Amino acid sequence: MAEVKLYRPEELEHDEWRQLQSIERDAFVSTLDRTQAEIDALIEWDDPAHFTASHVDPNTEVGKRYNANQSYSHSRVAVATKNREPIGFAYSAHNVSGGSEQNRLVKRLTVVKNYLWLREVAVKPEHQRQGLARELGRTLLKDAIGLQPVAAYVWPDEDPDFLQGTLERLGFSPTGEQQVKVFGENSEPIRQVRMQAPSARAVLRNLG
Repeated sequence: MAEVKLYRPEELEHDEWRQLQSIERDAFVSTLDRTQAEIDALIEWDDPAHFTASHVDPNTEVGKRYNANQSYSHSRVAVATKNREPIGFAYSAHNVSGGSEQNRLVKRLTVVKNYLWLREVAVKPEHQRQGLARELGRTLLKDAIGLQPVAAYVWPDEDPDFLQGTLERLGFSPTGEQQVKVFGENSEPIRQVRMQAPSARAVLRNLG
């Protein structure tokens, strides 16, 4: 039986983040029809220090990987372990946008434009389809503000039969899309769709 615990990202050591990065690597290899090199570019396998830093403080990626005029706070990582070994994790943070720091601060004090951003969920291939991703998500959602809207990003053309449909069944709807390069700077751009649900409470209710 797996155990799920919630942490602040800075509570995890560098080698623990490397273990989680390895889980994400294996998870993407098992679900995406991409080469190992493309997967490694996606998760920055050759730069574990940057992977760790971007999770400890996602604000370091604003204006780079993430759009400008964003602020992230209240980052959390849910880690699933079995026999004391990590087998899956999920990451979330509160996210607001705005043209000034004052504008973003005002939004952080409300729930209307203060989104719970579900950044990623990864489970070792041998533990997938056992309800573990659902439990990881539930752990993050329980830590959120109940009325806080929830946002996630998916690549429908990379995984056409699963993730977007799963989110739609949980109450998410598409709110926009753009072309992004996630498999390296020299890769072809792919379609990224933003999904949003009305509240963390509603998604929890739909999770059952």
